[in-house]
Amino acid sequence: MAADSSSGRSGVTSEESEAEPATATIEGLFADLLTLREAVDERTLHPEIQDVKHLLVEAHGRGMIDSGMRELDSRDAAEAFVGSVIFATPLLVEDGIFDIAEYLFNFTVYNVPVFLIANTLFVVFMTYALLEWTGRNRAETEMVFGVVPVRLLMTLVISFVVATLLMTVWGRVGGWQSPVEAIARINVLWTVGSLGAALGDIVSKGDPGPDIDTEAIAAAIEHGQGVETVTIREPPASVKRLSDGALVEELNRVFDTLESAVETESHRSEINRLREQTIQAALDDVFGEQIQKYTSRDVAEAFVGSIFFSIPFLVEDGVFDIADFFLSFRIGLFPVSFLANAVFVLVMILALVYWAGPQDVQVNRPILGFIPRRLIGIAVVSFLTAGALMTMWGRVDNWQDPIVALARISVVWTVASFGAALGDILPGESSGDDINDDLADFGRLGESRDGSTDRDR
Repeated sequence: MAADSSSGRSGVTSEESEAEPATATIEGLFADLLTLREAVDERTLHPEIQDVKHLLVEAHGRGMIDSGMRELDSRDAAEAFVGSVIFATPLLVEDGIFDIAEYLFNFTVYNVPVFLIANTLFVVFMTYALLEWTGRNRAETEMVFGVVPVRLLMTLVISFVVATLLMTVWGRVGGWQSPVEAIARINVLWTVGSLGAALGDIVSKGDPGPDIDTEAIAAAIEHGQGVETVTIREPPASVKRLSDGALVEELNRVFDTLESAVETESHRSEINRLREQTIQAALDDVFGEQIQKYTSRDVAEAFVGSIFFSIPFLVEDGVFDIADFFLSFRIGLFPVSFLANAVFVLVMILALVYWAGPQDVQVNRPILGFIPRRLIGIAVVSFLTAGALMTMWGRVDNWQDPIVALARISVVWTVASFGAALGDILPGESSGDDINDDLADFGRLGESRDGSTDRDR
C-alpha cells in the first residue's frame, strides 16, 4: 500500500503540518479522521465523524477530492489501445519514418545499433515519465516485483502491438524481408504510439475510483494493509442531492460541530487542520486554483509535453527548408530570422503561460527579481528535448555543421515549447516542494553538523 498518508501520521504537530504541506487525498483524510476518533474517544463525536466520511465519499465520487491510489482495469487497456491508434495512424503515411529507421539501425558501435537501443530506452523512460511524474502523484496498486508498475508494462506492450499491426497491415515494413529494418520502422512509430497510449489512459475522466470502505480504508492505511477487496458504503440520499457548493458548505458546518464538541486545544487544532485540507482540496476542483510553485514535477511535465508536440515535426523534411531560410537572411553576422524566431518563442511561452493560458499562473520567486523561472524552465527543457530527439533520429547530420543543426533544432523547438508550456500548466499546480527549496536543500548537503562547509576545512 503506497497511498499518501503523510497527513495521517499520529502525533503530527501544527508546526510540522505547516512546514510540510501535503496534497490532501481521500485515504489520508480517512486515516486522520480515524486517528482523531481514537484520540478523542467520545461516542458523542462518532456521528459527526461519520457525517464527514459520508461527505468525503461523495466529494471523492464527484472528483472533488483525489485518491492517492490508481487501479488498473480493462478500461485502461482499451483507452491505451485507442490512444495509440489515434496518435500512430497519421505517421503511417510519412516517408520520413524510413529515413529515421535507416539511421537508427545503421548507426552502430561494434555492430550494435546504439541509437535503436537508445530510442527503445527513451520510449520506456518517456512513457514512465508521462504515467508517473506528470500531474499529481498517485500510487499504483499493482506492481511487478514491487518496483515496476503493471500500467507501464501494459501501455508499452499495447502500443508496440498496435504499431506492429498497423505497419504490417499498411505495408510499411517491406513484408518483413529484413526483420531488423522492420523493427526499426516499428520502433519509430512505437515512439508516437506509446505517447498516445499513455495519454489515452491517464486523461480519461470516466474511470471509477477505487472501491473502498470508509472504515476499512482508514484501518488499512494505519496498519499497512491492502484495501483492494473491500466495498464502498454509499452516502445517504440527502448527501447525494447536494450541489458541489452546498457540499462544501455542509463540510464546513460538520467541522464546526466537531470543533465545538471537543474540549482540548490540540484536538481543535487537528480538526482545523483537517478542515483546511479538505475544503482546500474541494475548492480547488470547484473554483479552480492558482499555480505558484515551480517544482521538479513541472519540469517533467514540460519534458513530456515538448515530446508530444515535437515528434510529428521530426519526420517532416520541411524542417530543413525552414532552417535554411532562417540562416539565409543575415545582417552582418547575425541571422535575423533565426534570432527573431527565438524571440517569438519566448514571447509565445509568456503569452501561453501568463497571459492567455488556461490556468491562473503567478510569477513567484523570479530569477534576478524579474525573470519568471517557469519561462526559463520551459524554454530550456523544450530546446534540450528537441535537440536530443533531432540528434538521436539523425535529423542534424551528426552535427557536421553546428549552425545548421541549431537552426533545424530551433524549428522543432518552436512547437516543442508550446507543448512544454501546456504540459506544465494544464494539470494545475503540481505536488512536491518548490524547486528553489530543493536546490537550497541540495546546497546544504555540504554543511557539517557544526555549521561549517567543506570549503571551511
